Amino acid sequence: MVSSQDLHPSAGARFVCEREPGEPLRYQARVYVAGGATVAAALSWDAAGQATLAPTPEDAWVASELLKLARVLKHSGQARLVRWRG
Repeated sequence: MVSSQDLHPSAGARFVCEREPGEPLRYQARVYVAGGATVAAALSWDAAGQATLAPTPEDAWVASELLKLARVLKHSGQARLVRWRG
């Protein structure tokens, strides 16, 4: 049985970012890409306030979309963010 946590879209990707406890602000991101791939990265901000991903996803589109979502997360600080893209 497939859990809703592991749903992969038929096109595009589903982005799930979950905040880690404590400071500084940091998120664990999981991207469920169409075709069954899952990409994981840590999202944080450097001293200059620029979002960083570790490791940087090989898929440039996934990396770009995560960095776009980082702007929302930096301002909201919310515990969990789920977005469908593509």
